[in-house]
This record gives sequence, structure tokens and C-alpha cells, in this order.
Amino acid sequence: MREESDSAATALKWLGLWCAATALLAYLGWVSGVSWWIPATLGVPGIAVSWRRWWSTWLRQRLEARRDALYRASGQAAVDAMAGVDFEHYVAAVLRGAGFAVEVTRATGDFGVDLIAARDGVRTAVQCKRQSSAVGGAAIQQVVAGAAVHDCTATMVVTNHSYTRAATQLAEVHGCVLVDRVRLARLARLRGARVVLRNSDPQHSAVAQAGPAQ
Repeated sequence: MREESDSAATALKWLGLWCAATALLAYLGWVSGVSWWIPATLGVPGIAVSWRRWWSTWLRQRLEARRDALYRASGQAAVDAMAGVDFEHYVAAVLRGAGFAVEVTRATGDFGVDLIAARDGVRTAVQCKRQSSAVGGAAIQQVVAGAAVHDCTATMVVTNHSYTRAATQLAEVHGCVLVDRVRLARLARLRGARVVLRNSDPQHSAVAQAGPAQ
């Protein structure tokens, strides 16, 4: 909703500028003896482009919000059956609901980083692991290495399963946040809550609320 309001404000700003420019052109045309509608119509393409940009942004945000809502409504069985790409979009939807701005990286050459979650000036490299067994230490190594490539200062691994002891220990060394099956389900239910993710809970399932999502 905040993004939609910002887009509307931008469109109104451009509309105001166009009106001011049109009035100025009309005045100059009147002073110089040129018909007022000739300079006035010069601003029409500009306002058309501005409104088209606003409409495209609004429509994209609406479609994204609906898609995210559908992903967050997925049950655990549906999540377990998701393809890798669908799981990435599911995690992206959950993180957006937790107050992050999320970007999905390209499918190839992502250096172990599937998503980039940004909030409060901090960019977090996220690796998503949809699998039927515990995630090992390799995932932590990959996302930590890929974080620098994507200009990220924090890391996170999200899975629909659990983590091995080696992965947990490695995550503690690198400060990598681990989101397991239980924690992910809790995050999905916290739509509209701004959350802080930490590894303070040995089971990596605690979620601390810190006010409404922005």
C-alpha cells in the first residue's frame, strides 16, 4: 500500500508540473500572439507517459501482491512439493510479508544467492533449499561466498527441512541466519509483522516482532 501511495504521489507531482508548464506556455503564447492551444498541447505527451508509468507500476504491484498472498497461503504439503523456483518465490513472498524488499536473482550464475532481501539499508543474501533432507554446511559456504558478489553484508539460508550440526556450527561462525521448517511456517503466518531474524534460539525457530511492517 505504501508503494502504491508513493506511485500516486509521483503521478500527481508530474501532473502538477505539467499543469504549471502548460499554463506558462499558454501565457507565453498569448503574449507572443500564438494561439494558446499550440504550446499547451506540447505537454500532452509528457503527462501521457507519466500516467502510463504510474499505471504500469500500480498494476505490477497489485499482481505481485496477489501472487505473494497465494504463495503465503500454501500449506506445508504444498511447500514440500514445490519446484525449486516456486520455493524461491514462496520464500520471497514470506520475506516481503516480514517487511523486506526482495529481489529474485537470475536463475543461472547467481553464485549461490537466490534472493536479495533489503531492509534498513542492509542487503541480505538468501539461499533457498527446498529438499527432503537436512541442509549441510555447503549451503552456508555458498551463500557467504556469494554475498560479496551481490554487495550484501548479511546472509541467510531458508529451507523446508532442517540443518545438520555442521551447518549450524558454520552458520554461527559466519553469522548466517538459518530459517528451518518450523521457523518458515511461523514467518508465513506473520503477514504484516516486521520481524527480526536471529539465531538466538538453538532450534532456529524463534521470531521476534519489532512493530508493523513498512
